[in-house]
Amino acid sequence: MTTLAQEFGFTRDQAQAITEQAFNLLDAGDLDGAATIFTGLLVLNPLDASIHAALGTVFHQQGRTAEARAAYDEAIKLDGDTVLARVNRGELRLQSGDVKGLEDLRVAAGTPSAVQGRAKALLQRFSR
Repeated sequence: MTTLAQEFGFTRDQAQAITEQAFNLLDAGDLDGAATIFTGLLVLNPLDASIHAALGTVFHQQGRTAEARAAYDEAIKLDGDTVLARVNRGELRLQSGDVKGLEDLRVAAGTPSAVQGRAKALLQRFSR
């Protein structure tokens, strides 16, 4: 599958710069702005698991849980090693009473990453 990013010659550096802008908006609390940019990036490259995970995080913070779950599912489908999406999907699942979230957290807790500690803490909290 050829993406629009490839068709238009969109470089990795250009995508990274725009992704950084989206994260800056997210950090500043501009969830709508971040969602707009992440959505646009996915139009250019729908195969980027990290952007699906980031958009899921925005939706999660907005309380749009069904959309967050769909974004996390897509991120994991594209890249089974995406720990952030597993942690966040696991938390969402458990908050809605779906015990399958424990498996997401177990996988994430066993994978070295920046969010491994959060996965372990959530696993401990929800395993009680």
